[in-house]
Amino acid sequence: MSSQPDNFGPLPPDLYRFFWEYDQQRIDIRKHQELIMARLMARGDRRAMTWLRKVYSGEKIREYLFRKGWKVLPPRELNYWALVAGVSDRKRRALLEKAKKSDPVWRNRLGH
Repeated sequence: MSSQPDNFGPLPPDLYRFFWEYDQQRIDIRKHQELIMARLMARGDRRAMTWLRKVYSGEKIREYLFRKGWKVLPPRELNYWALVAGVSDRKRRALLEKAKKSDPVWRNRLGH
């Protein structure tokens, strides 16, 4: 069971800029949580990261990191979010190794 409840509500308007290609008012925080986590974990500013931590429990963040995050997040962000979510050192190192051995999408991206 999660130590903090999920705090679902609408996507705050100041985070719309991270989802410019979507109809932001139709983004469902429960239904689109993987999209939201991926985008804000990779590109979010301090406000976005704070909001993400308030909305999604550490358990939800850990689940995302182990299910999909290791495939799509750059190593620096993956490591940061694993620390934030309370992933043990052993599991965090294993997750980073798994990510480095894969062919993640971030490797072929052009820089910002």
